[in-house]
Amino acid sequence: MRKGFKAFTLVGTVAMALAISVSATLACTSIVLPPGSTVDGSSMTTHNADSGSTPYELTKVPAAKHEAGSMTEVMYIPQMTGGLQVSKVPYVSTDNFIPQVEETYGYIQTGIFGYVNEKGVGIGETTISGRRELRATEGYMDITNLSMYALERGATAREAIQVMGDLAVKYGYKDGGEELGVIDGTEGWIFEIVGGGPLWSQGDDAPGAFWVAQRVPDGHIAASANHSVIDEINWSDSEYFMYGPGILEYAIEQGWWSPDSGEPFSWREDFVKSQSPATCGRRIWRAMTLANPDLVGVLDENDLPFSVPVKEKLSIEDVLTIHRDHYDGTEFDLHEGIGAGPWHNPRRFKGTIKADNKSYSFQRIISVNNCEYLTLVQCRENVDDALKGVLWYSPVCPDASWMLPIYASVTELNPTYNVDAGDHYEFTRKSMRWAVGSLSTYMNIKFEPMYADMCEFRDKYEGAAIRNQAAIEAAATELLKNDREAGIAFLTDYTYRLADSYLNAIWDTVDYLIWKYDMGFVTTKGGRTVGMGYPQDWVDLVFEHSYGTTDIRGWEVTGW
Repeated sequence: MRKGFKAFTLVGTVAMALAISVSATLACTSIVLPPGSTVDGSSMTTHNADSGSTPYELTKVPAAKHEAGSMTEVMYIPQMTGGLQVSKVPYVSTDNFIPQVEETYGYIQTGIFGYVNEKGVGIGETTISGRRELRATEGYMDITNLSMYALERGATAREAIQVMGDLAVKYGYKDGGEELGVIDGTEGWIFEIVGGGPLWSQGDDAPGAFWVAQRVPDGHIAASANHSVIDEINWSDSEYFMYGPGILEYAIEQGWWSPDSGEPFSWREDFVKSQSPATCGRRIWRAMTLANPDLVGVLDENDLPFSVPVKEKLSIEDVLTIHRDHYDGTEFDLHEGIGAGPWHNPRRFKGTIKADNKSYSFQRIISVNNCEYLTLVQCRENVDDALKGVLWYSPVCPDASWMLPIYASVTELNPTYNVDAGDHYEFTRKSMRWAVGSLSTYMNIKFEPMYADMCEFRDKYEGAAIRNQAAIEAAATELLKNDREAGIAFLTDYTYRLADSYLNAIWDTVDYLIWKYDMGFVTTKGGRTVGMGYPQDWVDLVFEHSYGTTDIRGWEVTGW
């Protein structure tokens, strides 16, 4: 079997049918790093939003004061909009109300998740699905609601976790299984939640959700990719575990686990049941082994630990390298083989492959081409509140992303991320999403050389934003000491103007690639060169598979 053909994974037709029907956010990848694992001492959590059909616009929800004893409605916020903005598929009234708190914190959200608040609490997400029979259909809460309540009401990671857990237990959780990375400036956690079961109803004494959170040790990395990762729970260790009521009792009642079995209770194996090593475990394995290459021959994708130590502390660039990965240099490398085409394109388009009366799918990578957007949240301690939370954001797939920093304290976002963002059906050159998407799509023509050119352009902007971060924050800190409004205005203006420069630069990069690779030639300032031809490894592969057929008729003739 040729190396390139190892990139296929056989799946059953029934399994594929089920995969199509799950939550819109299925297929995401998320990483958590506590401060002891990073170069700059910040906590980080990430999210590839891999659905390809969810809202991608960014909005700032301002802090607010509320009347004591008032109520707030739990709105239905569509997760799957077919690529329309939430403004075109608006929130839906449910007539479900819960008590409002007197003060809510400001935070930044996309159409369907809260990501970072002004207190320096951040969130990343991945769907873990799990047992369908756990869904509490009468519950008020889904993961969208919980992520937003967590940031409105939580000043620390622990507070945010407790807010979500308490609301879901009391008012019921109607979504499929979900995982959130939850961080602040001192800790990083993984929070996992499932529903309380189909018989649960409002007012029941039984919990409307079951949830567990585990803290990631300093110096470690944890990752989740549609795959429950919390295993055994240390019920007495409040430093590293938080959990809701009734978990063991429900597992015993359902016959999922028995204390007489002689086996320890496993949250992921006995309760959630969401493991899929080939499509999920392998992405977690890859993130862990990129963070610590010494573990390549040690970790088993079928039975991965909750977290592993990083070999060296990771930077923002290191984390982005993980998210932009295509199993580069491994036996699963999608740059290789006939499926990559002549230009070593590691992307594989979504869909089922039919051959020999069987169904197949391409190897699932971290940087999947149908990703809606990528987030990386940084949270820091011992800095002004205005600087505690930073959202690095880019629409479209991670390998094409241009990540831009947006501070949680900003009062305004560039309209390229919301009112001018367009949607999947409305193209506009004012949109950051359409700029990055156009660049990403055009690179598919000659991926390898075009990607190299794009990376050079990107580093002048994304790379500069990362390198300049400390200087920008030092200037903001001085302003904040003397005039708080001026300091926040400075950060708002910086992120706004930076978005303008990104937008122009990305469209310039698209134009450059159109010019340089016009009609199959390579054009330089000195003039047009001869055509690029095809790489020799591709020619050899085609001859091996097609010699003597019409596919290569005439190749033996020179003077074409």
